[in-house]
Amino acid sequence: MQAAQNIDLGFESKRIGFLQLNPGSQKYDVARGLQFYRDAIARARNAPGVEAAAVASNAPLNGGILLTVFAEGQQGNPGSRGTLTLFTGVSPGYFATMRIPLRGGRDFTDFDRDESQPVAIVNEALARGLWPGQDAVGKHFTIIQDPKVYEVVGVTATSVIFQIGEAPQPVVYRPVAQDYPPGAALIVRTTGDPTGVLGEVRSQVQALDRNMSLTNTGTVQETIAQGLWAPRMGAALLSIFGGLALVLAMIGVYGVISYTVSQRTHEIGVRMALGAQALDVLRLMLRQGMVLALGGTVRGLVAGFLAARVVSGLLYGVSPKDPLTFVAVGSVLLAVAFLACYVPARRATRVDPLVALRTE
Repeated sequence: MQAAQNIDLGFESKRIGFLQLNPGSQKYDVARGLQFYRDAIARARNAPGVEAAAVASNAPLNGGILLTVFAEGQQGNPGSRGTLTLFTGVSPGYFATMRIPLRGGRDFTDFDRDESQPVAIVNEALARGLWPGQDAVGKHFTIIQDPKVYEVVGVTATSVIFQIGEAPQPVVYRPVAQDYPPGAALIVRTTGDPTGVLGEVRSQVQALDRNMSLTNTGTVQETIAQGLWAPRMGAALLSIFGGLALVLAMIGVYGVISYTVSQRTHEIGVRMALGAQALDVLRLMLRQGMVLALGGTVRGLVAGFLAARVVSGLLYGVSPKDPLTFVAVGSVLLAVAFLACYVPARRATRVDPLVALRTE
């Protein structure tokens, strides 16, 4: 879970807040809706504590529409199945607000309008899939059952779209002026904690239309916490039961080996009566006990290694075959086995040989 919190999402995650705009609910036409988005961005940027603002058809980590994309000329190819791609409409300045790096080309501008050439910005995951080894800027693509040809004007870094730990998702970004969404998220980047700033942003935007309800207000950190709730609970339960299992294993190993060594008190007495040194006897007991413990630990680690795939879905940034975990657990069990051999053997070597022999 610590690794999950530190995973790079590909965008600013700690200072991003959002609220949902819905001009479609007020029967806005396209022109009025776009103007409302521009006004909302301007109002948000003027709010105290806001560094940047933009509009997107979906809030961060809330996905989007999935459509099948073909590189230009491939849609009619029977051997090409296309690439299922997520589409998101964004306003100019969205990438700067989210701090998604632009790898090549340009950002959208106010000149990308409905009457101009249809343009798009794609992420690196899609660029590598459609045009491997080539510069995607200037390339064209089509969408299934859509006669339009879209020109790629920019390429961005790949960022998380749905949830932490996902495989890189291909994404197409479209300017909202060319692909108008009747509902969108106003996204703001703040100078500090966005929770305290969103109230002022909400008031500023609400002044544009008192009848419009602004819903789904939140922060990216809250969205991440909600998405990690189930894995966090799973991690807590696995940690508790795993800790109990380790404690029980330690008690069991100590008890069995300690009892086995204690049962050899008579043997220790005989060896010492025949002239064996206490150190030699101690080494013998440790060697025999540790051989058993080492064999059991190796078998347990192999079994754990094979069974680790069961928890692979709950891990972020940590391999289910993490060597540190296996080494740590194995070392703990071997240390317990060593104490289980050493303590009773050491105690027996301090007993007078005659007393040790009388115990039988």
